[in-house]
Amino acid sequence: MKNKVSEILLVDDNQQSLRTLLNFLQKKSKLYQPLTAPNGKIASQILQKVTPDLVITDWDMPLMDGLSLIRHLRKQPNTRSVPVIIVTGINTTPENLQEAFDAGANDYITKPFNSVELYARAQSAIEMYQALRTIQAQSQMIEDQKNRELSTKTMVIAQKNQLLEDIRKDIQEVTREVNDGLKSDLLRIERKIKNNQNLNNEWDTFKLHFEQVHPRFFDVLQRSFKNLSQIDLRHCAYIKIGLSNKEISRILSISSESVVKQHYRIKKKMGFATHKTLGEVVQALQF
Repeated sequence: MKNKVSEILLVDDNQQSLRTLLNFLQKKSKLYQPLTAPNGKIASQILQKVTPDLVITDWDMPLMDGLSLIRHLRKQPNTRSVPVIIVTGINTTPENLQEAFDAGANDYITKPFNSVELYARAQSAIEMYQALRTIQAQSQMIEDQKNRELSTKTMVIAQKNQLLEDIRKDIQEVTREVNDGLKSDLLRIERKIKNNQNLNNEWDTFKLHFEQVHPRFFDVLQRSFKNLSQIDLRHCAYIKIGLSNKEISRILSISSESVVKQHYRIKKKMGFATHKTLGEVVQALQF
């Protein structure tokens, strides 16, 4: 099987150091495809368009130094997990290295460069990153499957309760036109249906299964946005499992327009830009 060529972004304001790193990686062109940036600010602009398999950055640079770059990467969804090796010539004390790791660095290399060490540390970081991405992809597949199952169960329960509600309304219509003896029997049947609806409340059932798949969801939302109501949380949970506005409107027995208005109010409470959908906001949150 052919090895995948890994993209590595090299960030250094020192042209000599940058050329040395570039030359080392170009000698392993079957394994690595290097990109370069002269400082952290330009690197951050490149990373808006490209997600490499590894970033190797110098510590001391103008405009944006290595630690600032790392902190910036850890805040962006597309680069949050990308491994970073920091390069340093003078910041080599244990305290310096702890500062780098606290910022989010995965490893370090000291100057002057050693090609064997560079290859070893780069390959180790890339292999761990690839393994992490495989695990994340598998976890996402499992979560998506569970969400689909939960969505199906939710819609089935909602449809069942809607059917029972329609039957109740039909019984109420018929009750007005029958004699007293039959009317008492119909009212008794209607009460049984109503009790069955209460015992099988779709939200309670949904929430029980939902929290098995997303155990931290409601806690995180309530801690982060204390002004959200229970109905707000309900909308967010339905969105989390991928239900459309139309499906939510059917479950809650409201119009699709009412769902859209509710989502706008929720976004306003959460303080997010109105050009984003509530689905984009919920999916971007870390639970």
